[in-house]
Amino acid sequence: MATTYAPELRQQVAEGCGRFSTAAVRDGANASATVSAAYEAGIRVFDSARAYATVNDPFHNESLIASALRGREDAFIMTKGGHFRTGDNSWGVDNSSARLRKDVDGSLRALGRERLDLYFLHRADGPLDLVDAFGTLEELRVEGKIGSIGISNASMTQVDDASAVCRLTAVQNRFVAGDSANEVRRAEDLGLVFFAYSPLGGPSQAGAIPSRFPALSALATARGATAQRLILRGMLAQYSALSVIVGMGSPERARENAKASSEPWDGTCQAAWEADVQKLGRVVGGGTTR
Repeated sequence: MATTYAPELRQQVAEGCGRFSTAAVRDGANASATVSAAYEAGIRVFDSARAYATVNDPFHNESLIASALRGREDAFIMTKGGHFRTGDNSWGVDNSSARLRKDVDGSLRALGRERLDLYFLHRADGPLDLVDAFGTLEELRVEGKIGSIGISNASMTQVDDASAVCRLTAVQNRFVAGDSANEVRRAEDLGLVFFAYSPLGGPSQAGAIPSRFPALSALATARGATAQRLILRGMLAQYSALSVIVGMGSPERARENAKASSEPWDGTCQAAWEADVQKLGRVVGGGTTR
C-alpha cells in the first residue's frame, strides 16, 4: 500500500512531553506552562503516548496536553499505543487488535478529539505479528479515528512490512546527532517523515555536547546561541524528511529549543557540522546552505 508524505510534518522541532508524566517528581503547573510556552514560541507538533502515564492514570500525559492546548486548533498531537505502564518501573507491550482499538478509543477521549492526528504503534519490536497490528490501524484510519499512521522503534524491514498493509506516514526512532543516517535516508526514499527522538542523546549525554561537537559549540558561543540549538538546526539541515522530538523541561527551555527551526544555517555552519561529525567517525549528511 502506498505511503503518504506529509510536508507539514517535515523540518519540525516537536515537543516531547513524556517526562511530564513519567518523571519521579511531577509538576503539573510547570508542564502546562511549558507546553503553552512551546506553542506560543511557534512549536506546533507535540508528542505523547499511552505509555507516558502515571501508575494511577493511564491517560495522564494526553489529558495534560489536551488541557494545555485547549482552543489551539492548529496544534498537531502525535500519540502512540500498544505500550502501557504497569507499575512504578514497568511497562507492558500488547499489539493485538483488541488492545489497539481500546488504546485508540481511550486516546480519543483523553485528547477530546474525534480523530487522532498521527498514531504510532509504539513498540514495533513487540511479540505479535505486525501485519495484524497495522491491518487494525488501517481499519481505524478508514473508520476516521486515525488521521495518519506511524511506526516506532522499528527496523527498516518492519517499516516495509507495515507499508505493505497500511498507508504509512511516519517513522519515530531514536536518532542522535552524529549517528549513521541509513534509517533516515531510507525513510526519505520511501516518502516518510522521520521523527528522531533523543536527538541530543538524552540527559545522560547533555554534559558531553561541547566535547562531541567542539566546532559547533564554539560557533554557537560566537553567535550568542546555545550549542543544543545549533546542533538541532544542523540535524534538520542534513535531511529534508527529518523532524526532531526534544524534551523541554521548562518554559525557558521550550522558547530556546523553538528557535532551532529558524536558526540561520550557512556554509560556515555546515563546515563546523562536518568537522564535528567526521571527528565522531560518522557519515556526514548531504546538507545544503540555507
